[in-house]
Amino acid sequence: MGRHGSRYARHLLDGVDGCRLAAFSRRQCAAGEAFARECGVPFLPKWQDVLRHHDVAAAIVVTPPGLNIDICVEAAKAGRAILVEKPLALTVSDARRIVNAAHDARVPIMTAQTLRFTPVLQRLKQALANAGPLHYLSLMMRVEPAAHPWLADPIQSGGGVMLEIGVHLLDMIRFLTNEEPVQVSAELVRRRTVRVEDIAFANYALPSGLRCCVEVSRVSGGRMCRVEAIGTAGAWVADVTQSVLWRIVGRTADAERVPDRPTLVTVLEEFARSLQSGAAMPVTGEDGLRAVAMAEAAYRSAAEGRPVAIAY
Repeated sequence: MGRHGSRYARHLLDGVDGCRLAAFSRRQCAAGEAFARECGVPFLPKWQDVLRHHDVAAAIVVTPPGLNIDICVEAAKAGRAILVEKPLALTVSDARRIVNAAHDARVPIMTAQTLRFTPVLQRLKQALANAGPLHYLSLMMRVEPAAHPWLADPIQSGGGVMLEIGVHLLDMIRFLTNEEPVQVSAELVRRRTVRVEDIAFANYALPSGLRCCVEVSRVSGGRMCRVEAIGTAGAWVADVTQSVLWRIVGRTADAERVPDRPTLVTVLEEFARSLQSGAAMPVTGEDGLRAVAMAEAAYRSAAEGRPVAIAY
């Protein structure tokens, strides 16, 4: 429960239907003890003890992705349902081990691909159902340079922006198109970093012939996220930062303001709802694996300087 995990914890403490915070762990013991005093929830320095706690039914794994495999496999063995932050793992091989562990233990697993739950992108998906044939998608996410040293360590992060934040957009391709990309051509750039990329460009090919252009970076002074769908009947532009959906036809642009909502709240609600009803998770472990596979193929393409097939 570090920076991002604390956000999950705060939402749970504020109240989420169907679940409550029963215990937590974090590596910084002083901060963990202070939070426990504040909220009255047990702090357990070892994450293994959280999984064994009598009051825990599900584990929310919000850690550097290099830690996900050990925690998720142990959670599955302990019979705990799993909600795990993206990226699911550093490699397809590790992601497959997580998915298989959950399957073998018959425990539900959800990948927190939070961008799927952004209201303006859900509205874009609705609009595209009646948009006619698309020519291509353009997906962009730009954020400020990383403040956490582990993000620049490939052993802990698995890579740079392509895996860390690009995986949001890779999952979005599958979410919007209902297709599985088959090939990618990618270029990775180190503008301010030494060991991992902080700019990435990738072009994905889909079985239908649709092309998807992805751009992610950690070099800008501000944040932007936008998804554009270009089709025969016009263009649809979802501005995530402003929560506005534009429809552009000819020289006319119509704006639809979409009420925004914190995605983590929706993720927690959907996770709890699926556990209560027994329904399939809205974003499965396999979905998380496939986004990792798309990123892994991009790294291979950039290293080899050629388009490569995506191995799921």
